[in-house]
Order: sequence, then C-alpha cells, then structure tokens
Amino acid sequence: MAASGGARAERTMDVHIIAEDKPLWSGTATSVVVPTMEGYMGILPDHEPVLALVGEGVVTVTTDAQDKETFNVRAGFLSFEENTLTVGVDDIF
Repeated sequence: MAASGGARAERTMDVHIIAEDKPLWSGTATSVVVPTMEGYMGILPDHEPVLALVGEGVVTVTTDAQDKETFNVRAGFLSFEENTLTVGVDDIF
C-alpha cells in the first residue's frame, strides 16, 4: 500500500546561464522566467522547444530546492529543447 500525503516530486529541467566570457550558473530548476524581446517568458519542464531573443531585465531561476537565483541581463538568446534551457547573455549588470 502506497503512503499518502507525502511530498510530490516536481519535474525539473537542466539550466545553463552563460555570459560571453564565463558560465554564470548551471543547475536544476523547476521554473525560469526570462525577459524576451516580446515580454517576459516563463519556462517550465516539458515546455515546447523554443528559441528567442533575450531583452533587458531579470532572469529568475527557481531551483529544485525552491531557492531563487536572479541575473540582471541586457541582451542575448534562449534555447529550450529536451528539458535543457540555455540562456546566453551578452551583458550582465
């Protein structure tokens, strides 16, 4: 008999945030919000594949431990495929 009321495991994705000259953060996350040229985009595990231009704003990563990591960015790109998100940024501030 299975135990009820236990914690439910959340789906996660691999996230890599990189600047031109160095990696900024890599890890496992349950969600990421990225400023795109079209407005803020939320990415969750199993999102459809997407490629977009990053605009100025704050990238917010919610880790699998429910911690928040934030990065102020000016421009770049994001790519999401097969539960791997890569955010490449030209400039951070």
